[in-house]
Amino acid sequence: MAARPRSRRQEQVQFATELRAAGKTWPEAAAAVRRRYRVNARVAPRLARGLSQRQVAELWNQRWPDDPKTFKNISTWELWPASTGHAPSLDTLDRLAQLYECSVADLLADLPNHGHPPPHPPPAPTGPAPAVGADLLDGLAAEPLLLTPQLAGTLVHRLHDVRFEELAQALIMWVQQANPGLNRRELLLKISTALTVAAAAPLLDIADADERDRVAAVLDDPSRLDLATVTHAERVLQHYRRQGDVLGPQIALQTALAQRQVIADLVAGAPEDLRPRVLTVYAELSQMVGWQLYNLGDYRAAQYYYDDARTAAHDAENTELVTYVLCTMSQLATWQNKPRVGIDHAIAAQAWAAQTDSPAALGYAADVAARAFAAAQQHDKAHRALEQEHAAVRDLAAGTPLASWWYFYDESFYWGTSAECALVLGTPEKALAAARTSLPMIDPTNVHNYAHTLALQSQAHLQQGDIAEASTIVGDIARISGVNHSPRITQRIADLRTALTPWQRSRAVRTLDDLLAHYRVTGSSSTNKS
Repeated sequence: MAARPRSRRQEQVQFATELRAAGKTWPEAAAAVRRRYRVNARVAPRLARGLSQRQVAELWNQRWPDDPKTFKNISTWELWPASTGHAPSLDTLDRLAQLYECSVADLLADLPNHGHPPPHPPPAPTGPAPAVGADLLDGLAAEPLLLTPQLAGTLVHRLHDVRFEELAQALIMWVQQANPGLNRRELLLKISTALTVAAAAPLLDIADADERDRVAAVLDDPSRLDLATVTHAERVLQHYRRQGDVLGPQIALQTALAQRQVIADLVAGAPEDLRPRVLTVYAELSQMVGWQLYNLGDYRAAQYYYDDARTAAHDAENTELVTYVLCTMSQLATWQNKPRVGIDHAIAAQAWAAQTDSPAALGYAADVAARAFAAAQQHDKAHRALEQEHAAVRDLAAGTPLASWWYFYDESFYWGTSAECALVLGTPEKALAAARTSLPMIDPTNVHNYAHTLALQSQAHLQQGDIAEASTIVGDIARISGVNHSPRITQRIADLRTALTPWQRSRAVRTLDDLLAHYRVTGSSSTNKS
């Protein structure tokens, strides 16, 4: 008798292995996985083989090195036909079919059949019934709104076996495919509550008992701080950042504030050789708190934590982190319609970035400078800053190791900023081309960046007079805003809807209003366009 699987992935692989042992082909095993775990036909063959998206990308690159892909490409193909996905070409489907040893038709088996319906309804599927608790999201739909301790424990346990980006992708894909008759807003609030427990990854959520005891001893007596504890604190920072990108600032803020206080208690007693690293962790957490407050619209509090982060980064003598914090301060000022202050911070960031060997620092400092110069209508300086950023982004492609806080920064970010600057400077055709270039490169589980890039695309269509397409894209933003409850995303929706007021009697805008009402998306419009 097979051992009880310890994770969802092991359960899926064991299920597919049993089917293969019973003589089923890979396509038949994938179809069974699709029915049992309610995933789409692009996801099922990967799960049947026990592969991650990253592993599929590696297999692709081994076979077709001249056409390299990353896990982000696999992710967007798997999310399609949801609006957050990207339609794979026939050539792409053919190559995926080769990797999975199936037909192209197998990868499209879940799409609608637009032919004539059969004269009689098809018989109910006879495959094995889902195991108790097999579909976590369906289980949440049936649970009361209050998260039970048992379910919370299950989620935390599964966090050790599931990559956060895959968990986020599953959530977003499931939301796109959910029954439209459900009260999605209430259901998404419930799911977000559950995922908060899984995503928080607190300092003491450590699998190894000895390591957990050592960290607990340090919290009890900060003078016992050691390298292992600092390393663990650095490692979990990435969970906190991703939590905010996917689930929004209301959830991520509490985690970052709590962990910042923990680290603050360790700074004073840190040994001299570890003090710069502890200060760096503290600075990152302060910046993170400021970022979430910025997204919540509390700009004064955001500025306070950014100042605190800059001071700590200087105390740590971490020039690259100083650059990053100054960049976020520039972005905050520009968003508040204070572009000259934004320019001031951006120039300081560029000066510090020049003292590093980090292309990300140079690129992002040029990025915020471009946005500030554009907001100040200094066209030539904005374009020069974009050229500087593009040169730095090309250096990024060489695979230079990056500090953890640059996880979001890549070529897609450059194209998004190019679109933003083009809109501010009155060239919507350039903005639309840049936004279309950016969107397929973005990891769709980074709901924050994805939604804001969609907003740029909608704004470009609006400036060109394409009201129907602009309205459709605003509806797409509303759909994914149910996952990430960011007031700044809601504000972008409100701004775009206000701009559509002259056409509010049109069919496209009336349809959008129905969708916004369904998702209960509200918010006050503002003049901020950054």
